[in-house]
Amino acid sequence: MINSFVGVGRMTGDAELKYTAQATAVLNFSICINKSYMKEGQWENKANFFKCVIWGKYAEAMHKHLTKGRLVGVEGELNQDSWSDDNGGKHSTVNIVVKSISLMALPKNGGNNGSHEPPPDEAGQYRDEKPDAIPF
Repeated sequence: MINSFVGVGRMTGDAELKYTAQATAVLNFSICINKSYMKEGQWENKANFFKCVIWGKYAEAMHKHLTKGRLVGVEGELNQDSWSDDNGGKHSTVNIVVKSISLMALPKNGGNNGSHEPPPDEAGQYRDEKPDAIPF
């Protein structure tokens, strides 16, 4: 089976870093990807919002770079979570489990919360902050 997502969008807010009870880092954020389409001879835009999550050391490394308004490229897989509330109502959400993220343009106002970051490599990655290599 293939489960793959690739998209480029803007951060809707600063990423939020938390830790599980087992001390595993989890970074949550949302991106907005606009879709343009023709309606009655006029171009329209529709905003699509996607929840994203990064786990482990990669989450800790990327946290300081994922700020509101930043343009990012995201690669990962889709994961559906389902649950029941206290009243027996069924709920579901889909998240993008990020495997790789490319840092692109900062917001137009240049805001990156005052941090100074080194330049990324040609692929938009920070060489010293990539997750451990997969052993195959």
